[in-house]
Amino acid sequence: MKEEITLLTREQAENLDVLKTKGKIAGLTDFYQVQNGFICCGTGTYWTKTPCAKKLVKVYYVDDSDSECWALFLPVHGVRPVISLSKIYENEEELRKVLESDIDIVEYGEYPQSVVDENLEKKLEELYQKVKLKRTKKSYTSMLNEEKEKYQEYIYQNNKYIRVKEASMYWEECEFINRRKAIRGKTYWLKVEPIKWLIDKNASIALSKNLLTCMPFSYKNDDDYEKSDIKVFLEDYFIKEIEPSKSIDTEKIDNLIDLMFETYVPEEKKAKQKVR
Repeated sequence: MKEEITLLTREQAENLDVLKTKGKIAGLTDFYQVQNGFICCGTGTYWTKTPCAKKLVKVYYVDDSDSECWALFLPVHGVRPVISLSKIYENEEELRKVLESDIDIVEYGEYPQSVVDENLEKKLEELYQKVKLKRTKKSYTSMLNEEKEKYQEYIYQNNKYIRVKEASMYWEECEFINRRKAIRGKTYWLKVEPIKWLIDKNASIALSKNLLTCMPFSYKNDDDYEKSDIKVFLEDYFIKEIEPSKSIDTEKIDNLIDLMFETYVPEEKKAKQKVR
């Protein structure tokens, strides 16, 4: 059975058609940065699932050169997921049309990505402290260490956000995408946004355009991807958590429809009718 989600291999990082065209260096997200992601010359680094020689206990990662890491328990390299196109396009006819088209990027799922501006941050924090900020039914899992952390999703003016307390930037001070000064230990609000994926049609996969978060490869320093913690993160948490949560307004509409269905549809027709 083909994996729905995984990491690139070292060979794919070097040879995928889409990366030959667009370059193997991934874009950054602010969430990657506040999760301690390493940044050098404006770019980040990300894990592959390819181990080096077994005796070395190392795994290759991607930066502007061909590099390898032995400290697999350190949360400094990024997660750049690879997803099967058949997961994005579950309808075979729709998938065929995409493969025959000139489409090379697609939006699928959503994830915390960008730090908000200071005015919005002040408003969100004020509502949060007064316990007036509405929560959705969703949270996002961080695995920077063995103590997993959940970031609750909140909704404000029909946009979704998370709160990251005491951000742990790799560098003490740097800049976010919106040019805000990033300060280690500060609390930030990040907007949940659609994930952009680069399509490689020959491999029938898509890989995230940007580094979405960072985490250790393995808490136990094991270079076997099948036993890694990053595999657990992708398969048990990430692939489920990128499914968009419903807005408050959408939930109210759904509840109203359900109520109307129960009230006005005769019992004998309920089994045959679907309101939505």
